[in-house]
Amino acid sequence: MEYFLQIIEEVRLLAGAGGWVFVALLSLACGIAFSLLSLWHSMRLPDAPLLASDEWLTLLKGGSGNNEIRERLRSQLNKTGDLPRRLQEVAQRLFAKSERRFPFAFIMIGAAPLLGLLGTVSGMFTTFFGMSTASATAPIDIISGGISEALITTQTGLIIGVPTYIVCAWLRSRHCDLTTKFRQLESQLLQNPEF
Repeated sequence: MEYFLQIIEEVRLLAGAGGWVFVALLSLACGIAFSLLSLWHSMRLPDAPLLASDEWLTLLKGGSGNNEIRERLRSQLNKTGDLPRRLQEVAQRLFAKSERRFPFAFIMIGAAPLLGLLGTVSGMFTTFFGMSTASATAPIDIISGGISEALITTQTGLIIGVPTYIVCAWLRSRHCDLTTKFRQLESQLLQNPEF
């Protein structure tokens, strides 16, 4: 509990020094986290038709028990007459949700460094404003506050953007592997419905 309170206090101090852009970056980070968790969940194939999700994953990854699963899939597909249309519907149910979510996740991730750059510009405005005032109050406080805002938001934008881009690219790679394996399975089924 003590560590949690220390983290909250640190975030509060950073939000005070980073200004409104830091708060916007934290909100964006929460949105990115939700988006990545949603992508990870959709890659578990929760809406899988004909077979259970774990059976689809075993079939597409080439795990043990593959022949039994293939046999059940073949019998399910043979119940309908239009095999190409049925396979297209299966692919849609398996992969459409994640395919729609990847572009949105990458846009949000790409916005993080740009929002950090906006904080840099905002901090520089504060810095130059402090340099231009000739008041009795110490302009060095205003200047150092502006520089602090610029550095905090730039760093936060990069800290959010770079690791989440790597995670999203890894998820995209896994998704591409699954779709490629499905296309191979689809090709086998269309060439030889009996395997």
